[in-house]
Amino acid sequence: MKKEQVIKKLKKGSGIITVLCLAAVVFDLCLLFAHGKNIAAYGSGWEQPMLYSKYRECITFGINSVIMLIAAVLFFRIAKNGMPFTAGNIRLVRIIGVLFLLNAAIPSVAAAGISNGDFGYASIINPLALVEGLLFLFISYIIRYGAMLQQESDETL
Repeated sequence: MKKEQVIKKLKKGSGIITVLCLAAVVFDLCLLFAHGKNIAAYGSGWEQPMLYSKYRECITFGINSVIMLIAAVLFFRIAKNGMPFTAGNIRLVRIIGVLFLLNAAIPSVAAAGISNGDFGYASIINPLALVEGLLFLFISYIIRYGAMLQQESDETL
């Protein structure tokens, strides 16, 4: 397959993924709004474990919305210029990794603090979010290596 064909497919696929990421942002924000509305309406009537769970879900939906918005920006940039190996994209992937790492602990701790300060309900770390964060941080190094190879290739031509 020729380079032009690969770039064309990369741009098209990135455009589709951009739209999917934006749809995920809207979906997460709807869930965040619905959970927030439930907390406002029924929060005082719920028992502490349920209230903690709802707060935790709201915080997670908020962080996920930011992650998906950043991913949409990343794929939009790739769709626009066809270049995945840029310093800006490396930075965005690294930010996504850090947000996943924050998502591993922040929702549990913050929800426990908001609900009544009782940290007995908090499962301190979400192992899946921890693995996702480490995965994205590692992928940022792979993209950095690709950027170095791209620069080297451009300089030899």
